Amino acid sequence: MGVSFWEDPYPVYKRFQERSAIFWDEALDVWVVTGRNAVDTVLRSPAMSSDWRRLNIDESASQEFPELERMLHGWFMLMDPPAHTLLRRTMQSWFSRSRAESLAEDFQSVVSAHLDRVRTLPTVDLAKDFASPVASGLLARVLDVPVEVTVEAAEHVAAIASFLAQPHKREFAAKAADAVDRLNTLYRRLAPSLSRNSALFPLVNDSALPPDAYLHTAHLLSFAGQETTAGLIGTGLLHLLRRPNLYKEVAAGQADLAAVVEELVRFDTPVPQVPRVALSDVTVDGHTIRAGDRVLVLLAAANRDWQNSEDADVLDFARDQKNIAFGVGIHYCLGAPIARKGALIAIRDWTTTFPETLLSPETVQWSVGTGYRGLESALVQLV
Repeated sequence: MGVSFWEDPYPVYKRFQERSAIFWDEALDVWVVTGRNAVDTVLRSPAMSSDWRRLNIDESASQEFPELERMLHGWFMLMDPPAHTLLRRTMQSWFSRSRAESLAEDFQSVVSAHLDRVRTLPTVDLAKDFASPVASGLLARVLDVPVEVTVEAAEHVAAIASFLAQPHKREFAAKAADAVDRLNTLYRRLAPSLSRNSALFPLVNDSALPPDAYLHTAHLLSFAGQETTAGLIGTGLLHLLRRPNLYKEVAAGQADLAAVVEELVRFDTPVPQVPRVALSDVTVDGHTIRAGDRVLVLLAAANRDWQNSEDADVLDFARDQKNIAFGVGIHYCLGAPIARKGALIAIRDWTTTFPETLLSPETVQWSVGTGYRGLESALVQLV
């Protein structure tokens, strides 16, 4: 896909949805699911697998880079029950809404420190100087580790993100495998000093869990906590800056911040798509998906929901529509309360601290060739 797709994929998603809520794409050899109800059906269906061993049809990387393959087998978001159920249940109590609220003061401290830092910079990059380091800082509080750990991990998970988006490319597999080795070293070194306040602590020395559950889940939290949170903060602020009236409304405290975050993730979904494989025949919106068929679920298309909304492309904080940016069903994003709270604080405090921020539109660059939606760079002027 060309650069224009990465800058704005929504015209393509809209054409997909106008074609059908679900259709078979011969070129990709996959069912593409775009409609809101069809997406909900697929994600809730027990006939749809998330197992990496089924999703990954290119076994060359598995054979050449076995540790990379083992790591991805160990991500509970890439598992089916009962293995998925066991790991998710172990982590579930930590990622509650009450836990997110209890971390609010810590998150506030992280955001404030980075706001103080960007004040001193001659040029400010919304992504590199704020969204990404804030995400690392928030993740450090969740894991209760020094921020240097999550900053180092962030350097490595980018390679894994590129591989997951394009697993057929050997060079991406090689870089991801190297990243896994480095992450293994990082988190093995960290394990003996983990505190009980760490989201990873329940995984250490639990004999009921699979071998290396601690390591693999540490990689997963580093990946999900860094890439998607940075994407939510960066793209959210960018879309507000592109609409000065809305930006001023948020900066002046005239908007419901929870509604602002929900509308931002609907408008530009941090994880635009998720894959599935059918375990058995299943009917979705009148189409029969056969056992073994691959399925591409476009959360971003479902969130715009053009077929049922005349103003889907408008950013509207008063919109009465629940988004499915964090998924539905058994794979609903465990970290959603943490991501929402972190983004709310970051967006609130940035806008109130810099109410006259000016965006340099020509500097906006989007991440290319990844499975998530994120800003690569966007320069702003702090007035």
